[in-house]
Amino acid sequence: MALPVIDTVNTTRIPLSNPNKVSVYVSRMLWPTKHSAKKPKVIILAPNGLFFYAYMAASLVHDPIVGVEMLIPLNELPEETIQEIKRLDPEGSSGLPPIVLVGPFKRCVAEAVERLGYKTLTICEKDIFETSARVAILRKRIIPESPDGPISLFIVSVSQPYDSLPVPYYATHSGVPILFTHPDRLPHATALILEKLCDNVVYTVGNECLISEQVIQQISDIVQPPVRRIAGRNPFETSVEFAAYYDPETKLGWNRNRKGRGDAFTFTNIDRWDLGIAAANFAHHGKHTPLLLTECDELPPCVRNYLDFLRPPHRMPPMPPFMHSFIIGEQRDISFQTQTKIDEHIQMEHK
Repeated sequence: MALPVIDTVNTTRIPLSNPNKVSVYVSRMLWPTKHSAKKPKVIILAPNGLFFYAYMAASLVHDPIVGVEMLIPLNELPEETIQEIKRLDPEGSSGLPPIVLVGPFKRCVAEAVERLGYKTLTICEKDIFETSARVAILRKRIIPESPDGPISLFIVSVSQPYDSLPVPYYATHSGVPILFTHPDRLPHATALILEKLCDNVVYTVGNECLISEQVIQQISDIVQPPVRRIAGRNPFETSVEFAAYYDPETKLGWNRNRKGRGDAFTFTNIDRWDLGIAAANFAHHGKHTPLLLTECDELPPCVRNYLDFLRPPHRMPPMPPFMHSFIIGEQRDISFQTQTKIDEHIQMEHK
């Protein structure tokens, strides 16, 4: 009997299309036993249908909080999430309880957690701008153990999740908070928090259709350092630009930009931000993977070229660096053909 192939020698697929199931699957990969090293002390729950809250929650993962983010519905604590909470048995840290909910969850969700015996904290203000400001203040109080986390801020657009999807991966990796803006107007709540954090370096992610030059100027009038924009001509290019970006002044950026260095990445379908966020903990553990975007049935040329640039030359005898990729979703999300294309472009280059 032929067995279905879902992995290749250089790629590992998370073969699920439900974001809360992906969250649990990734958690079990990262911490396969109850005694795994650096097991999470805080579980951060975010809604699987509202990207704003899922994005802003990502900065709470980084040490010293020692968190893991999981996506769930607004009105339900799924059974698989309940079992994972019990398995991880978080103890809380840095003044935070074991379970932190970020977003407008129904009260029944926190009550379900509390019935398991865990204390909770819910972070949700009157809108996404005030909520992200509160998360940012919390993250600045619990100083991230990274060089760029304490001195940097991201600002992304509320208009769509695609260009800025790589941002929560880096926030997971570094603890840099994420704030939000309208494309053509800086919200009052975001302006207020910027005044309190005016000595931080601000990075916007996305092109001028997502964050206008007018908004850049409004931000620049509040903060002292120059505002940096990270953007490509489309979301695929932005994911590449973000993976390669590095600011030597603040140390912010993945800095994956040296020819032949090899590397590891996570791939998600541009239309499935929820699956991408559900696997964002890969950015903080294991291979510490940046996110690259793809389509279901086609690997964009800019992504292919970037992988070709990074992949190491063939050596005799073969030796590291080697490349690897995590593929998030079922084949209806990223086809096996696209997966094999990714595999081809991260294999050692044979002349």
